[in-house]
Amino acid sequence: MQTVIQRFHSSLEKIDAFSAEQTPVLTALSGLWGETVSFQISCTFDPTYYDDYYSVLNVTCPECVTEVFLVEQAPCSFPCRPDATGEYLARTPTLIPDILKPYQAEPIRLNSGIYRVFWVDVHIPQGAKSTDIQVEFRDRKGNLQNHQLLHLDVVPMQLARQRVRHTEWFYNDCLCQQYGCEMFSREFFQIAEAYIKCAAEHGVDTLLTPVFTPSLDIEPSCRRMPGQLVTITRTEQGLHYDFTLFKHWIIMAQGCGISHFEIAPFFTQWGAKCAAEIYEQTPEGLKTLFGWETPATSKAYADFLADFLPALVDQLKQLGIKEKTYFHISDEPSVEQLENYRAAREMIVPYLDGCPVIDALSSFEFYQQNLVSIPVVAEDFLEPFLKAEKTGEIWTYSCCCQDKLVPNVFLSMPSLRGRILGVLMYKENLDGFLRWGYNFWNSQFSKEPIDPYRVTDAGFGFPSGDGFLVYPGKDGTPVASIRLKLLRDAFQDYRVLQTLEQKIGRAEVLNWIAQELGDLSFTQYPADNAVFMDFCQKLYTRLGEYK
Repeated sequence: MQTVIQRFHSSLEKIDAFSAEQTPVLTALSGLWGETVSFQISCTFDPTYYDDYYSVLNVTCPECVTEVFLVEQAPCSFPCRPDATGEYLARTPTLIPDILKPYQAEPIRLNSGIYRVFWVDVHIPQGAKSTDIQVEFRDRKGNLQNHQLLHLDVVPMQLARQRVRHTEWFYNDCLCQQYGCEMFSREFFQIAEAYIKCAAEHGVDTLLTPVFTPSLDIEPSCRRMPGQLVTITRTEQGLHYDFTLFKHWIIMAQGCGISHFEIAPFFTQWGAKCAAEIYEQTPEGLKTLFGWETPATSKAYADFLADFLPALVDQLKQLGIKEKTYFHISDEPSVEQLENYRAAREMIVPYLDGCPVIDALSSFEFYQQNLVSIPVVAEDFLEPFLKAEKTGEIWTYSCCCQDKLVPNVFLSMPSLRGRILGVLMYKENLDGFLRWGYNFWNSQFSKEPIDPYRVTDAGFGFPSGDGFLVYPGKDGTPVASIRLKLLRDAFQDYRVLQTLEQKIGRAEVLNWIAQELGDLSFTQYPADNAVFMDFCQKLYTRLGEYK
């Protein structure tokens, strides 16, 4: 007698309380050593038989480690702009499954005809063998309510190391505002460590590092909460730079799994018009040294950069990360601001000792004129960059404006629209991916903090979900989203394709992708979950031929 009805589903489905019966059923999983594969369980109460309206889920796998999350819905009050194109789950305000609340085997209340949904991560260790994942529901007295098995086919092969960079911009001030902690206090670093570790566990390997307070998403003359990792004081000999906090940040991040670092921009966003916000420590407290009042090319700021940057680069060398560090000038400059950007670039490049300049942009002219070492190109402006002769790394990025056909992870988008990113990046031989919002829990322009469980659109500033991939959990711990998981899976797809490339070569992998999925581009890719799942299964089958 089964008093709980349960079904298995792909991680690509977004299942609400009433759609489970219409959602395709998953019959098996596949994965490589070192990969995390996921599936979902929908369950409801069978009114024909009942002793207890509550149920306890237990998921075990003899060869792997499992993590279980209860899927909860998030408000999607701003699904997309009216002119947005491509696949969307909704275009009017609604609720969307997204929040992954860690589940610790507590009893869950069930109701007939209304489905609860669980998300399960299965971490496949080195040496694991194919096995069955056991899923059972029991009532509060321990009586069995349902029991099913899901087969896991493990390809005995190590997942290739990630060779592309992945950064999700990290906002320290948002942690302070949500948890009421002081910037760079002991409590702050404990919280930041948990959030950075979560990011690294989901494929993020590059961390935005606020040597100075990031001049990001603020209006002219406005300021973010001060948060610079270098303490500046004035002495008789001039300015003194204390890198103690900076060193602590780097070492902590490395311990979390971060390998590369981005130094926050030295000039204001959208064109490098002014200097970044920089403070000196005085006996009376923080005093603004440079900021909105400082023209970008002022002699005072140029002299400061000429003095400070060599000291910073020396620290990078001491920490062994100089070859793994990127510098930003100004985020998203337009072609009209090209000369401003050029002048700002000339102020810092002579002192970087070969460290690359990397910035998000859309205009091909910056690349033509060699103004950025590594262009981070908006997904919908990639075409001319991809057609040009590749002379170095090219990254891509998405944000609120990437709402027409290209991949993105708005709440209102089907999961596949984000997951396809990995295959597309592999096909186009891109070297990195940047998103601007890992934990941006502010309104647009950082005017005030928001509650991300209630406000997912930065106060109607950006389509819901654009600003963050994690929710603030209790005791300083992050709560993951479905969208964070699917980006992890996208980068794992890239690595699975790398693994196949090691066996048959890149050209043959590209031919095979074209045979299975057709002529792919950032505006043309499968929209059908079944097609993509079949592609993935064939990929594992192909790899299995070389075990």
